[in-house]
Amino acid sequence: MRYRVIATVWVDGILLEASTVMEMYYVSTHSSLSSKGGGTRLYGEALIFDMPGGRTFYILPDEHIHQYDLVQFWEEGLLKTLGVKNSVGGLSADDFKKIRAASGRMPIRFFGRLPTFVAFGDEQQPTTIFEIENHRLSQVFPGVIFKSLELEITAEPLTKKLRKRLPWLNIQKQVFDRDPPGKSRSIRVKPLTHLITRNNFFGSGSK
Repeated sequence: MRYRVIATVWVDGILLEASTVMEMYYVSTHSSLSSKGGGTRLYGEALIFDMPGGRTFYILPDEHIHQYDLVQFWEEGLLKTLGVKNSVGGLSADDFKKIRAASGRMPIRFFGRLPTFVAFGDEQQPTTIFEIENHRLSQVFPGVIFKSLELEITAEPLTKKLRKRLPWLNIQKQVFDRDPPGKSRSIRVKPLTHLITRNNFFGSGSK
């Protein structure tokens, strides 16, 4: 399934949109008469939302569960948006028919959950990254109000802009802050800056 993720915000009273095209594969496996499972593979990258005045935020493919880690969002979020009740590991033949038949544009329906919004003090310096709660965009960017996140089924090519926009994503060494050697903290108390990796900017198949 190929789909466009579309974010819409109000900027000083003007409605603006930005999007990124992603592609999801769902696989159902049967290892025995009583054992069933499944897997996913997501291709694509974070959504870049450029606004007037040189202001930018990014929407990652992952969700930051506060006091926990960054976790995959679209694998289950896409299913729930399409009205599929089963999880990835329990998809039925009818579920696959519903996925294949999906069309049009629709709001994200995932129990009010959304992927992670981030911005940078200086986007060429990855350690300046910080998380933004979507309903508090105006506190970081005055005059900006988040309106919606939607998806639209499409046949357009995958978006490939991010590595050129953020060249440090191509660097093999660690580019984000980490605790010094000998210091150990629970994920529950680590800030996003100490949890995030370059992989969190891409789907699992694009890493």
